[in-house]
Amino acid sequence: MRTLVIVLAVLAMATVACAQDTFVWFFGVGNGDFMDSPPTFVGGMDTGGDITAGSWTITVPDAGWPTDPVLRYQHIWDTFYAGNYTPGTPGYWKGYFDTNHGLPEMNALEIVDDTNGGTMTGVCTIEIQVDDANNDGVMDEGEFCAGSMTGLVIIIRNGDGVYDGMCGTGNYFGTYAKDCPGTYETWNFGMYLYLDDCSTPVENTSWGVIKSLYQ
Repeated sequence: MRTLVIVLAVLAMATVACAQDTFVWFFGVGNGDFMDSPPTFVGGMDTGGDITAGSWTITVPDAGWPTDPVLRYQHIWDTFYAGNYTPGTPGYWKGYFDTNHGLPEMNALEIVDDTNGGTMTGVCTIEIQVDDANNDGVMDEGEFCAGSMTGLVIIIRNGDGVYDGMCGTGNYFGTYAKDCPGTYETWNFGMYLYLDDCSTPVENTSWGVIKSLYQ
């Protein structure tokens, strides 16, 4: 009976924690360039979603990257894309920008919510797909001009305003388009955030484990 009571108590606490979850999403559109140092992608919120006014910024840490444009481009391709080819119809390369694939630290994320009044900061991954249109295993001219992008991991560490005391996780999915033959990119995506009150001991314990993954 004592064990059953303990289990029920744990389930009750989990139910309370889930009830406190806050789901926030928005459409983002913006620009940036991996040739900049550091690469910084900045934009605003498009219509739709919970946040329609504000801004977002994703900054890629580029310590150790070459500054010469030709060498920098080759370094990015060799480090983050070349070894990640998946055969198919079409085949594709995927660039993984995270600490498991060559970054010294995670990409910094900042969200300014002017609709509800608050900000969030944290980190995120970036995954950019390049389709091999002719399936020859070689990146040809024009193949790296547009495609899909995702961020499967978002960790919100801090918030203020309406997000004061909150943290959480999330993801985003969208597309990129370059001004080929240039390298300036336009990003369009939907970002989805699952936030919780991290000011209480229960949430601090659970989110502490998640946040420690990308310290």
